[in-house]
Amino acid sequence: MLFSGDDLTELAGREYIAVTTNGTVKKNGTANMGRGNAKEVAAKLPQIAAELGRLLNEDGNRVHYLGDRVFSFPVEETWLSYAELRLVERSALELLEEVNRRGIKRITLPLPGCGKGGLKKADVLPVLEKIFDDRFVITEKQTQ
Repeated sequence: MLFSGDDLTELAGREYIAVTTNGTVKKNGTANMGRGNAKEVAAKLPQIAAELGRLLNEDGNRVHYLGDRVFSFPVEETWLSYAELRLVERSALELLEEVNRRGIKRITLPLPGCGKGGLKKADVLPVLEKIFDDRFVITEKQTQ
């Protein structure tokens, strides 16, 4: 696992990224991507909210490929809940499986659950270090 100061929004659509998400689908069928890195990336690639909403309804709150080199990375069950370490671990394992299956050489994601999600970096890093190799780049750039 590597670290960078990359901005996910700048990478969106150009390089593989994962955005932290929750499992809430709004009445209009789009996923709730209303805060943090998900909000910023969805503003740049608005079609991913509709795709994630469809996939959440079809296959539940798990890692999904949303197109445009973007994956979801669930850290919360709903938009009202806080991030859960068990969900971060499950999502990391699912993302690893997707990266292996697709032959992806590099993917960037935020430190999952630590921004708006409320988890502590000291709790999350040991979980990720057991799963991720150097294809996974954690950006520590803070969202607005």
